Amino acid sequence: MSIFSFHIKSTLNKPGKHSVIITSEMKKILNKNLILFALLVFPLLSCDKIPDGIVDLSRADYKILGVTAPIGFTYSQNDSAVVTSIQISNYETVSNVWCKVTSVDGNLLIKDQIPMYDNGNVAFNGDQTKGDGIYTAKFVMGKLNPNGNYQIEYFIEDNIRPAPENLVKVGVHIFTFNNGQNNFPPVISNLLLPSSVNRGDSFIFSIKVDDANGSFDITQVYFKLYRPNGTIVLNGNDDFFLMVDTGDANLGDQTAGDGIYSFKNSFGSTAPNGLWKFEFQAKDRSGKLSNIISSNMMVN
Repeated sequence: MSIFSFHIKSTLNKPGKHSVIITSEMKKILNKNLILFALLVFPLLSCDKIPDGIVDLSRADYKILGVTAPIGFTYSQNDSAVVTSIQISNYETVSNVWCKVTSVDGNLLIKDQIPMYDNGNVAFNGDQTKGDGIYTAKFVMGKLNPNGNYQIEYFIEDNIRPAPENLVKVGVHIFTFNNGQNNFPPVISNLLLPSSVNRGDSFIFSIKVDDANGSFDITQVYFKLYRPNGTIVLNGNDDFFLMVDTGDANLGDQTAGDGIYSFKNSFGSTAPNGLWKFEFQAKDRSGKLSNIISSNMMVN
């Protein structure tokens, strides 16, 4: 018997001026009501024990206050290290901070996963003050890295969410690099292009590209195509077609990275007959252009 039913039954059966005699049927009804009352009361009482302030442990509430990095950097023999930092508030939820450096087009990787520290170690990673929420890293831009635009991508791993959900890219910074060396434009040569082709037949053509600053300095090798009436053929919004040195035989290239750029093409059945003009050129990371080679092809 619960404490509630004992107290009420004792009171009702106690002799007195206003006492009531409880029958067995009345006791059954009374017990059912008391059980229902207890089930309603106890949950309400237990809710009072839940604290008002509930902490959501699934939220990483850090905030990025800013990124510091050079807009431009010129290599010198005395110092080739670039210093960059990112300032974070509420960094208690942060477990790792790192950055990645690539060319803007993504084709050239300088350094992957450079740890960033808030350790006050100026000599090791360039950080000025320990524990101020500013995470800093150093990386080297050498004289062999091509001139051009590079990007720093910043990543944070929090200690709240499970991997890989806890990894977030939080910022990107673009800077221009000057390797301090003389920059030479690329040179194209050794064009191999059929003198004639039938409509519907596929064909491959290629051209050799050299750059005194290294093959990584080359960003684009392309050609422009002119119809027999002199109008240029458009490639979407562009007026040129990119050639490849990837070793992809489906695109016409045989060996990746050998400096020979290729293209596989065919003229459709509705292409005009006559003399088509091809115009080839290359560009490096500084924007310098190569010489131009032009050649004609008869389409039958």
